Amino acid sequence: MRFRRKDWDVQMPAALVAYWTAWNESDLDRVRTHLASAVTSDVEWNDPRDSFVGIDELEAAVRRLRTSKPDYVFTIASEIDQHHDRLRYRWNMTRKNRTLMEGLDVVTVEPSTGLLARVDGFFGHPTPIADLDSGIPQQLQPIPPAATSSGS
Repeated sequence: MRFRRKDWDVQMPAALVAYWTAWNESDLDRVRTHLASAVTSDVEWNDPRDSFVGIDELEAAVRRLRTSKPDYVFTIASEIDQHHDRLRYRWNMTRKNRTLMEGLDVVTVEPSTGLLARVDGFFGHPTPIADLDSGIPQQLQPIPPAATSSGS
């Protein structure tokens, strides 16, 4: 079942291709070239483990990952949808064709350049509500399926 409008899906913008090419680049001397085509100089970058500002910091983060995990590969795992200069998509981090981590990014694009100005990453999928003590007010939780009666 499709809940979103098909016209919200867009081709992967060149800046986003360059961004993910940097994360998959095995030649560390080429990482900066990819990022220069991908992000603004003052890009904001956030995920559950790290947060920083600037292309220099992003390059250092990519280099750390490529150095410590040279055989990891990032792939895009969903259509890319957009509205109001924002992109949203899912990604996977794999090793030897095995998914090690799933994530979701919300990216803000600088309209005048098409470069990524902000990347907000999340790991995994949001946790489904497990019980009434979840921290979500009861009136905002989904209505559970009616209990089936065994007859009277």
